[in-house]
Amino acid sequence: MSYAKQLREANLRLSLEMNAIVATAKAENNRGLVSAEAEKFDKLEADYSANEASIARAEKADKIALDLRGVDATDIAASIGVVDGGKKARDDKYASAFTNFIRNGMEGISAEEKQLMQQRFVVQNAAQTLTTTGGGYTIPTALEADLEVALKFYGGILGNVGELPTSTGGPLDYPTLNDTSNVGRIIGVNTQVTNTAIAFGQVAFSSYIFSSDIILIPLALLQDSAFDVDALVVKALGQRLGRLLNTKLTVGTGSGEPDGIVTAAVAAGLTTQGATGETTSVIYDDLVNLEHLVDPLYRANGKYMFHDSTLKVLKKLKDSSNRPLWQPALTASFGKGAEPTILDHPYVINNDMPVMAASANSILFGDMTLYKYRKVAGGVTMMRLVERYADYLQVGIMGFLRADGQLLDAGTHPIGVFINAAS
Repeated sequence: MSYAKQLREANLRLSLEMNAIVATAKAENNRGLVSAEAEKFDKLEADYSANEASIARAEKADKIALDLRGVDATDIAASIGVVDGGKKARDDKYASAFTNFIRNGMEGISAEEKQLMQQRFVVQNAAQTLTTTGGGYTIPTALEADLEVALKFYGGILGNVGELPTSTGGPLDYPTLNDTSNVGRIIGVNTQVTNTAIAFGQVAFSSYIFSSDIILIPLALLQDSAFDVDALVVKALGQRLGRLLNTKLTVGTGSGEPDGIVTAAVAAGLTTQGATGETTSVIYDDLVNLEHLVDPLYRANGKYMFHDSTLKVLKKLKDSSNRPLWQPALTASFGKGAEPTILDHPYVINNDMPVMAASANSILFGDMTLYKYRKVAGGVTMMRLVERYADYLQVGIMGFLRADGQLLDAGTHPIGVFINAAS
């Protein structure tokens, strides 16, 4: 049994004990927790939180070990007969050509490999011609899986907001409509039916170019056949682009960059602010007020989003009966089934969210899937620069992706914001 699984099972036992304490209090005329129960619950919660951090580290170690063994999704799928063998063979050939291209450049690969590379060349700017300075080469399928893990690991946005894949990067107007104020009517015999218009709107998506900056790799390292250069390049690209993407999709200003989820939600105006003195705190009533800002239809799929330091504050909150608002997941498979909750709603840790401070927009609540991450087809593309760093005996590698983010708000505001007090 893996260490991560042992820790998950330990957290299952802890969560059952915590929920048993709360259930006992509820069964006895819905009373509050007595001091001994509250003390035991806090001790169990501290152990649970410590295990959560250890689980994250253990799972990361497992992931690294898996990568080093060269296991990928296509190999597994092929073994059970669900992959097009021809496609896998083509992908394998491209992956080999991609590796040789990174090590040796276009001039150092075979004619067949050059043809394979050109078939997956992506132009980053449609106004430019098809040259190696106007675009790059797509990351092979097997390595894309590792890249996507890296992108998600460094944030909280991807995997929780909606994804809007598009085949091109041109301006995109996404339609919205608001018919919430209109209702039908009872009419009499021989009475003409009333015409009632629907209020249509639109949200404009761009396709900003996200760059990893240049990664410099010594030629000697590239020429070492024992060195896993694919893993190095993909991990570095994923980490850099992932951090940038998460930041801009969270707090981007909307000027020359995406309109971040916090920026868009605040602009919509669905906000509630803490009372005087709540500059670095929040109370039970604030969370109730925040939830009920959001329409019940959005609330049904609602999640909280906040910084990890905010979670620490929320874990200490109790309701009027001295019961904790935070509830642990009732499963050992954390992240793959039930989730920990705040007021019966799951939450997302996003460390690009503002930390609690005077006038900080520190907590979001609502249907996060209505914030859309536009991902332009082609995924991450890569360029290799040789001459620029030749006198240093280095090769430059850089990656790009094209993306944008916007909140789809037809007028009823799917996401609310808690703002800490100004003083």
